[in-house]
Amino acid sequence: MGPPSLAREAVGVTPGGLRERLMSGHAALGTMVFELNSVGLPRILDAAGADFVLIDLEHTGWSVDAVHPMLAAARASTVEPIARVQGSARHLISPVLDAGARGVMVPMVGGAEEAAAVVRAARFAPAGDRGFGLLYPDQLVDGVGAAIERAEAQTIVIVQIETLAGVEHVEEISETPGVDVLWIGQFDLSVAMGIPGAFDDPRMREAEDRMLTACSRAGVAAGVLVGSVDVARSMLERGFRMIALGTDIDLYGSALGAGLAALRR
Repeated sequence: MGPPSLAREAVGVTPGGLRERLMSGHAALGTMVFELNSVGLPRILDAAGADFVLIDLEHTGWSVDAVHPMLAAARASTVEPIARVQGSARHLISPVLDAGARGVMVPMVGGAEEAAAVVRAARFAPAGDRGFGLLYPDQLVDGVGAAIERAEAQTIVIVQIETLAGVEHVEEISETPGVDVLWIGQFDLSVAMGIPGAFDDPRMREAEDRMLTACSRAGVAAGVLVGSVDVARSMLERGFRMIALGTDIDLYGSALGAGLAALRR
């Protein structure tokens, strides 16, 4: 049957955007940034054809204030910004959504209770307890009720499966109402398994397959960060539907290195 549709025009400018695309069974392609925090980045990614960008606040030291300009600039593009925060606490999740992120990625979620806490922080009542912080005129043009409805349709909740506890409880996590994507964290999971960086190890494959099965049964998408087009294709064939192709550091460094090497030959 082949992988799900990758046509970018299937995204369009719809009420749900990326979340709606994934919930309807389509795939989405993007990238991840750790270094290039620029207001021009969404424009560049939009021209490149990316559906989303993962903005890392877990390892970079970036604050909500630091990424706020890039989140604001993303509103002028079709690229949807998703912030990876440092944990499942409400004070880490709600503010970045108020600042303009279309979704959150939360690392090292180990069980359904923690996944439910993430959902509560990311979603408005009755699904959650996020405070109302949609204050700009373009957000309120149709009133508070419509603003909340629109935000709920657009906000995507991603939890990372990258610990032994996360794998053990992956079925319950996938069935948590309000969770949209389970994302395999290959680096941390391989470290937890005692096989750091051995992504091809059968134990990693088994964990990934278990997550894919749980996602399929629960009707949520599976996501992964990959380092090459070939690996991305293989992941799509296996059933992953949200693919981040490389990081800004790797992509820029590789492209520049290849060009300089070619000039020096």
